[in-house]
Amino acid sequence: MKKRINYYCQIIFILLMFTAIPAWATDGSAKWVSPANWFIYLVILIVLIGSLISILIIRTSLVNEKWSIANALSEGTQLTEIGEDGKVITDDSNNPRMITKLYPSSSRLVALMGMIVILFMFLAFGSFSLFSFAKTGEMPNSINQVTKFLLAGLTLFAPYAVNKLSKLFEGLAPK
Repeated sequence: MKKRINYYCQIIFILLMFTAIPAWATDGSAKWVSPANWFIYLVILIVLIGSLISILIIRTSLVNEKWSIANALSEGTQLTEIGEDGKVITDDSNNPRMITKLYPSSSRLVALMGMIVILFMFLAFGSFSLFSFAKTGEMPNSINQVTKFLLAGLTLFAPYAVNKLSKLFEGLAPK
């Protein structure tokens, strides 16, 4: 499969090299020459499809292993082990034996959903920026506002960050 993907990437690269019109090839001036619209759409389509194929390759590599999204979104909690008779099981030094049990984490779920949303927004704004760059030779003036918008979207991760910070100070609380 890797050879096939490498082969297709080489074909696409060669096609792009022969269809692109460099800015210096037209009249010798340093003005930007906008490529044909079909070429711009083709490049943006390749970027988007390449991104989605990368995500699918990562997903398929995780399916082959014993990996579970439910386990990834769960958080381990230390519990004392209790026997069938209802008594706490202890080790040789009479300390309770601890086991780790996975419980679903809503903050991790929110972080996953936020990451997916930000990923698709990043791809969308990136494709518009690529289109603008291809047409004008410059990034759009409003790209700074897009950056601020995407940074503000990181607030979706606030519950996850607060949860991790609370775990840091959990040991300091009196019991």
